Amino acid sequence: MPQPPTTTYIAHENIKALPYAAQQPFREATLAAGGTLVAEFDVAEKITDPNSFLTGAFPGGAQPQVAVGPYLDALYFADQAGQIDVAYAVDLGCAYRTLFTAVVAANVPGNISGLRITGRFVRLTYTNGAVIALVELGVYVRSS
Repeated sequence: MPQPPTTTYIAHENIKALPYAAQQPFREATLAAGGTLVAEFDVAEKITDPNSFLTGAFPGGAQPQVAVGPYLDALYFADQAGQIDVAYAVDLGCAYRTLFTAVVAANVPGNISGLRITGRFVRLTYTNGAVIALVELGVYVRSS
């Protein structure tokens, strides 16, 4: 009886990819001087073999929101000056490392679009300036 051909390639069919997005919005949050808003995502939990994960604690201490996608977007507005920091962590047991910082000017909307996520975890932290501020912040992870 003939044997089927063997190959190292996985058979596939043409498919249409469905876009994916996860969001963490903060609406008109009143922040004290030096207050923070934090959006944290795990972009590998649902799409990676769990046997390949490192061991240890979550970088931020608690399990972050699960998301799928290599791109980070954010929209922000504050009536006082502040700062945004974007940090990545390689895996469990690793620390966050800040890779992108943006100054937020008072009363000027800002946008981060298509920032490539290069670690398993991504965290965006908005830090308020020296006085109480009204802040609107939306942080989004998307697949395309």
